[in-house]
Amino acid sequence: MNSFQQLKKLLWLDAWAATTACLGVVLFKNFAQPYLLLPLNLLTAMALIALLFACYSFHLVIRKAHSQQWVALLVVGNSVYAIFCFGLAVYFWEKATALGVIYLLFDATIVGTLAYIEWKAWIRWFHHF
Repeated sequence: MNSFQQLKKLLWLDAWAATTACLGVVLFKNFAQPYLLLPLNLLTAMALIALLFACYSFHLVIRKAHSQQWVALLVVGNSVYAIFCFGLAVYFWEKATALGVIYLLFDATIVGTLAYIEWKAWIRWFHHF
């Protein structure tokens, strides 16, 4: 598989992962909140952020021309969001349940890993020319 196809598959994965995260949080936040002890408005904000990432990732997938800057923006956005989730885990360490902290760390890990893999694919694709 060439680097462009790999990058495109990663963008599809990012888009569907963000969509799934958004829907999961929206559908289950009221049920899960007592087990997480994270504020409902935080969970709602995280769902909205996931929706924005999903829209942006889908936009990148369907674009005919792939711009280095557009993909780099996704990598930076994912990286910043992963750091943000890690910071939230630290902030809520004693306020949330262990499950709430694990949720935040899991989100940080998934999004951070996606950012890293997309960055590697970005380097292969855009520096191949």
